[in-house]
Amino acid sequence: MLGEIRGEVRFKEPLSFHTSLRMGGFADIFVVPQDVDDIRHALLFAEREQLPVAVLGGGNNLLVRDRGVRGVVLKLEGCLGRAEFHGEEAVAGAGVSLSSLIREAAALNLGGIEALVGIPATVGGALAMNAGTADGNIGDFVSAVYFLHPDGSIGEFKPGSGTSYKQFHAPRGAVLVGCRLQLHRRPLPEIQKDIKQRLKGKKSTQPLALASAGFIWKNPGTDLATKLIEKAGLKGKRINGAACPKVPEAPDRGRACPPRRRSAPASIFPSPGRR
Repeated sequence: MLGEIRGEVRFKEPLSFHTSLRMGGFADIFVVPQDVDDIRHALLFAEREQLPVAVLGGGNNLLVRDRGVRGVVLKLEGCLGRAEFHGEEAVAGAGVSLSSLIREAAALNLGGIEALVGIPATVGGALAMNAGTADGNIGDFVSAVYFLHPDGSIGEFKPGSGTSYKQFHAPRGAVLVGCRLQLHRRPLPEIQKDIKQRLKGKKSTQPLALASAGFIWKNPGTDLATKLIEKAGLKGKRINGAACPKVPEAPDRGRACPPRRRSAPASIFPSPGRR
C-alpha cells in the first residue's frame, strides 16, 4: 500500500528536520501525503501492519524524544493546503497555515479570527490542540470539523445542541483533515490594524526571531506556570543549546539536547482530538 502513495515515503527520517526546536529522533516511516487518498493508503497500511500513527503539522509546540517515534508519522503541512471562502465561512484544509488563512480572509474583508495571529501552526495542528490566545481558541470559530477514519471514510463533527468543540475527541486512529470556520465581515484596514497591534504585543513578549516551541508549559491548577518558573529561578537558565528566556517561551539557540528526564517538559506529539 505504501507503493500506491503518490507523495513521499521515507524511512528513518530525523524528526529534528521537522520541528521548530530542531530536535527529535527518527520516525520509522515518514509519509508526506499529496492528497487525501495518500492519507487513506497510509492509514490502511498502518492498520494492516498494526502500527501506530502520529500526525505532524508545522512542527511547532512539539518536543520529540531522542528515541524517536515508532510506526507511521504523517506530515500534513503542504498537503490539504487550500482554503475556500463561502460567504462568511471558510473551509480550510489541515495543511493550511493559520497565518495564510488569516491573510486570505482579510483580503476578502473577512475577520473574526485575528485572535489567532502569530500562532505558528497549521489548521490541523491548531485543531488538534485547540490552539489559541487569551482572546480565543480556534475551537471558538469552528462550525464543523472533518476527519478521516482508518477505513478511509470521512467523518464530521458539528458543535451545537449543548456541545462545543472543546468536548470533541476524534475517533481513535482518525486524522483531522480540515474544518469550517465562522467569520464575519470587517473592513480590511481594521483587520490590518488589529493584526499589527497583536503582532507588536507578541514581539515584545516572545522571542519570535529564535527557534521556539511556543508556550509549552501547562498551568497547574489556578497558578500560572510562568510564575512558578520565575519563583524557581529558571528564567534565563540554559542547558547546552536550550534556554528558558526572560519571556515565557522556550527557544533553542542552536540544537538542543533531547530531554531524557521526566522533569523536563513531557514529549508533545499532538494526535487528533488531543488537547
